[in-house]
Amino acid sequence: MALQPGDAPPALSALRLDGSELALATRRGQVVYVDFWASWCAPCLQAMPALDALQDRYGAEGFTVIGVNVDTERAAAVKMLERVAVDFDIVLDPQGVWPQAFALPAMPSGYLLDREGVVRFVKTGYRTKDLPLIEAAVQRELKRQPGG
Repeated sequence: MALQPGDAPPALSALRLDGSELALATRRGQVVYVDFWASWCAPCLQAMPALDALQDRYGAEGFTVIGVNVDTERAAAVKMLERVAVDFDIVLDPQGVWPQAFALPAMPSGYLLDREGVVRFVKTGYRTKDLPLIEAAVQRELKRQPGG
């Protein structure tokens, strides 16, 4: 069953494009949007620049995005990132460990985690009109007090 608001993902880590490891737990204390994407996913192409803009807008307040690429071939991810350059962290998960842990229902899917690492908002699919919903969820979590 897919992770829902109130659930917490397990301890996960994956390699960034540069080969360094990123562990989800290192983002505790921040509001994190985990965005699952693939090179073959047209809505992903639309969502990524919008999410990058959100990180630019709210990063100083403690918001960050982690893009989880699920392509089995690294070259496909790199090629898409040449088309859509983003500043948020990208991790590669060709074995599908993260999608399995989240029980990913569709592509793209995004999960907003609060400062304690608990899922607070889930967005399946992406259309431009969805951005205000995502931004409102980010704003809500940034204002919420830890443990509140």
